[in-house]
Amino acid sequence: MKSIIFFILSAISLAVFANPLKGTWKYVSGEYATPNGNVKAEAPAVTSTKIISDTHFSYITLHSNKFAYAGGGTYVIEGNKFIETVKYGNLEDYIGRTMAFTFKIEGDLWYHTLYENGKFVEREIWKKVPSKL
Repeated sequence: MKSIIFFILSAISLAVFANPLKGTWKYVSGEYATPNGNVKAEAPAVTSTKIISDTHFSYITLHSNKFAYAGGGTYVIEGNKFIETVKYGNLEDYIGRTMAFTFKIEGDLWYHTLYENGKFVEREIWKKVPSKL
């Protein structure tokens, strides 16, 4: 009986602490602060795939079917914060940078927003790619 209860509690614990961001994500849309005001982008003009493992993230982005950006690094989740540290990529100003995005998951959509020093930086929406398993 004790082993059955332990198994049930273990399964519940794994479900509660499962990483909701782990997997593959496709870019839906975004809004970005620029010196000339905010700009918006959305698929299919901009396409991007982001892959989240237990400890790392990586992404590749195309604009009008041409390579634009790629990068990745490590991350941690603290409450509703996705805190990424960029370790590599083609945007040199981002390498070594740590950014704390506020995020939420609704269904198969991942919403994340970045403010730095009280100022809006970016907001993106990603859609989970279903696993074939």
